[in-house]
Amino acid sequence: MRKLPLRRRVTILLASVAVVLVASVSTITAAAFSARDSLDRQVNELTPAQSAVRQTMSAYFNLDYGIRGYALTGDIEFLDPYQQGRQTLEESLPQLRALAEADSDVNADIQQLIAAGETWQEDFAAPALDTVQQGGQVSAADLQEGRALFDDLRAAGTAAETSIDEELSQARDGLATATQQVVALLVLVGVVVVVLCCFLWIMLQNWVLRPLDELASHLAQVSGGYYGHRIELQGPPEIERVGRDVDAMRERIVRDLDEVGAARRKLQEQSELLERQTAELQRSNTELEQFAYVASHDLQEPLRKVASFCQLLQRRYQGRLDERADSYIDFAVEGAKRMQTLINDLLAFSRVGRTKDDEPVDLNDALDDALNSLETRLEEADAEITGDDLPTVRGDRTLLTQVFFNLVGNAVKFRGEERPRVHIGVRRRGDEWVFCCADNGIGIEPQYADRVFVIFQRLHTRDKYGGTGIGLAMCKKIVEFHGGRIWLDTEHEGRGTRICWSLPADDGTAAGAEAAEGTDVPAPSAAGTEDTADTPGDKQDPDTPAGEPAADTAVGGAAHASAGVVSPEADGPAEGRAPAGRDAGDEPEQVGRQ
Repeated sequence: MRKLPLRRRVTILLASVAVVLVASVSTITAAAFSARDSLDRQVNELTPAQSAVRQTMSAYFNLDYGIRGYALTGDIEFLDPYQQGRQTLEESLPQLRALAEADSDVNADIQQLIAAGETWQEDFAAPALDTVQQGGQVSAADLQEGRALFDDLRAAGTAAETSIDEELSQARDGLATATQQVVALLVLVGVVVVVLCCFLWIMLQNWVLRPLDELASHLAQVSGGYYGHRIELQGPPEIERVGRDVDAMRERIVRDLDEVGAARRKLQEQSELLERQTAELQRSNTELEQFAYVASHDLQEPLRKVASFCQLLQRRYQGRLDERADSYIDFAVEGAKRMQTLINDLLAFSRVGRTKDDEPVDLNDALDDALNSLETRLEEADAEITGDDLPTVRGDRTLLTQVFFNLVGNAVKFRGEERPRVHIGVRRRGDEWVFCCADNGIGIEPQYADRVFVIFQRLHTRDKYGGTGIGLAMCKKIVEFHGGRIWLDTEHEGRGTRICWSLPADDGTAAGAEAAEGTDVPAPSAAGTEDTADTPGDKQDPDTPAGEPAADTAVGGAAHASAGVVSPEADGPAEGRAPAGRDAGDEPEQVGRQ
């Protein structure tokens, strides 16, 4: 048998085991079906029949008691048990008739019980009740006849109960016998399985494990550094072939060992260089963030003093100096305010990612909070916002609210002549949610698809559209902080702009619409350029002065219904917590500020 290939040996062995197991399972299945039939008859036929017979007899006893008491005394209170009995009988008789019509060994007794009950009611109960209700009296002969009929009814009920009890006893005996057979067969099959497992173990030991142990011993010598050790195995043809292949591999390893060592040393050097560069980059990023935060924070106090004294000069000397002096003071006040806004925005930008409040966030609530903060601006612009049912994701609620706040605010700011309209859409794609903010505003040229997300970059003059140029950069940093990405959909057709962003899906929480209708979500586009020079696009104000920082992107758009939210949940302005931030969609002020 050792000359047979291992595949054929295993096939013969497994086929034999399968035949034994199939025979055992078939026998157990037959016994189990027998037990199931006994249990099914006991539970679904005999037990309901027994309950129905007892319930019916109890009802007839109440009827008899009520009729006799009422017939003898004329007291209407005796009709209470009669009415209870009739109600019980109306519930039990349909079930009893159904059992009588079934193919059963007890249906004859049940039919006799039903017939006796109908005879008693027709010949005694109904006439006696009519007689008393009409003012008459039931004669003693009628009462005696009624007693005889009820005795027949009682006898029929007793016979039915006795028959059902006997059938139940037989069913229980049959179930016990079948259960014992199943248990005995299971024990027998268990013994057979143990024997087969032992036999399989012995065969596998001789055919596979022992040759593999020999192979492992040879490999241990080779891996220990004895590369000249030849590998020769005895066993099934497949095992011997494995030994030859492994020995050939050993020879190739010996030939290539020097080359692998050289490549490993080179890779180690490159890995160390990459680790040093990564550490340097992390240190540089940390220092830059700390510098931005510290510099912005330290500039607050002197800037407040400058702004305060400029405002004092403006209030005290307004109109007392010449027109040029008033203009200079106005310029100083405006510059101080703008610098304070830039510092606040820079502080907010540098604080993104310093702490993370990781919790389930319902983005419907986050959008409502953003719209509440923008309510005045939405009313002034007569803006309309529509949105899909947004899901729940994990993240920082304040930061995610800031994303909606910035995008919707930009949509209102960079609007065209038409009434601003914006739609917040969402689609599930793989293990992430992809959102889109589409509007009908002035739009963004595709060549600025990357530039608009760079901090302090503007596409328009400050006189035409206010802002600091941090809005979309803040959105990008927040989205990337939550493990997503954000991009400008350069393939968007029609007027306006569509900005899309993705967030990881949180399947452990309740989600929103699995596939919201009405929004096609594009994949990230490579369109755009990294150029951050101050070159105005086709839709930028041509009077932009040279050196003016570029960004505050035109994300034309709108908001959830007229000055509110048009969504499945609300027809008017949504109520909720206002986000920490500013009044414009691209001007974050105080995200994360204490």
